[in-house]
Amino acid sequence: MFLPRALARALRGGVALVTFRRVSRDDFAPDPEVFAALVIIDVLLMFAFAIAAFGVRGELNVYELSRALMYVPMVLLLGVLARRLDRTSDVLLLPVALGAASVVMNVITSALYILAQHQILPFIETYWSTIDMVVLAWSALIVITAAFRLLDSGATARLVGGAAAVALVVLPAYWLPQGLIWVPPRDESAADAVTGFYSLGEEKAFYAQQGALERELEALQPQRPGVADLYAVAAGLYAGEDVFMKEVKMITSLLGKRFDAAGRTVTLLNNVKTLDQYPIASLTSLREALQHVGGIMDKNEDVLLFYVSSHGSEQHELAVDFRPFRLTQITPERLKAALDDSGVRWKVVVISACYSGGFIDALKDERTLIITAARADRSSFGCGYGSDATYLAQALFGEALTKTYSIEAAFGEARSKIEQWERDKGYTPPSEPQIYVGAQIRPKLAEIEKRLSARR
Repeated sequence: MFLPRALARALRGGVALVTFRRVSRDDFAPDPEVFAALVIIDVLLMFAFAIAAFGVRGELNVYELSRALMYVPMVLLLGVLARRLDRTSDVLLLPVALGAASVVMNVITSALYILAQHQILPFIETYWSTIDMVVLAWSALIVITAAFRLLDSGATARLVGGAAAVALVVLPAYWLPQGLIWVPPRDESAADAVTGFYSLGEEKAFYAQQGALERELEALQPQRPGVADLYAVAAGLYAGEDVFMKEVKMITSLLGKRFDAAGRTVTLLNNVKTLDQYPIASLTSLREALQHVGGIMDKNEDVLLFYVSSHGSEQHELAVDFRPFRLTQITPERLKAALDDSGVRWKVVVISACYSGGFIDALKDERTLIITAARADRSSFGCGYGSDATYLAQALFGEALTKTYSIEAAFGEARSKIEQWERDKGYTPPSEPQIYVGAQIRPKLAEIEKRLSARR
């Protein structure tokens, strides 16, 4: 069969497999040239989509190229096994069929990634781990379907073929997921989340972070007797997007200039661009920062503003991500323990993440004000590669608190603004930012508001 025609027929069969429509052996020519062409197309598509996402100025990630080709011997081994289960089956029948399905799946998943990166589908990043599992389950069903429809043997043999297909083709993708085959160049001007793996492996990163937390904490100014000072601990936990770094910098700048917190702010960031400026954010560094702040502030006079931003899960976990480090995720219980251990009495806690409303019950008390970007069962919005701040950070700190010193009043304005932005973008369901105000915290915050107003 003429190669282009056989290739086109195989790709149509791949679409049918991916969408679980009927296929037959006639759809897939068991030809070495067809199989090789499908493998080449699959790899070229990975290049094309990576270049579309990050631009032509980059470099080949040779480690991921070998991972991209790992399925070739695995699927050929599956073909040999299928030949033993069904003597009428050609060794290349299943490899060609699954190679065609792989090309189709590559187009679907890569398109989703690019749409997520450019915020055309803003919810994708929040649910990325869920989508990964859906894709794996989808892939398992595809290979099982291929075995059942293309092997001309008994039910037992087809079951064995389907199980072997899952074990040889799908499970390796779960244990060793495919990374980017084309990445931006490794230099300071191009440093971003994609190059984070390399940046953390460079010698300068180790020296930059050595003692970074200690230096950040030692720079804090002591409390002033008779003055209700505002201390702040702000952390951007997710290294995969610059938005968390940008908004933390914006917030600490505002607190220093407008809220008289200069010299009393701790900044923790997970981002390759700030390795030589700020300590890495982790549960451990947060605990140490909170304990240090709790030790130098006047627990009766001063107030702590604790801000943390990241992606959140439906299980109410804040993602702490700076690959290749494996960092502990932050749950409501872990955050409560860190705050309690600090000994701080008066607290304003702001959590910008999806499902962050799930932290309120664990953290609330009479001396705490809590603001979250969303209800416990809702996503929040505004993250993404092109964003300067999440919706909560922009509305609350970027706008409302530039006009008032009242955090409670600013939240009311910010919530209305966020609702309007979400309606304009068509985001449903709305995030519904939450607030909890302990009965005893209002007079304390009013004291700071009065002092700052007089200072201005």
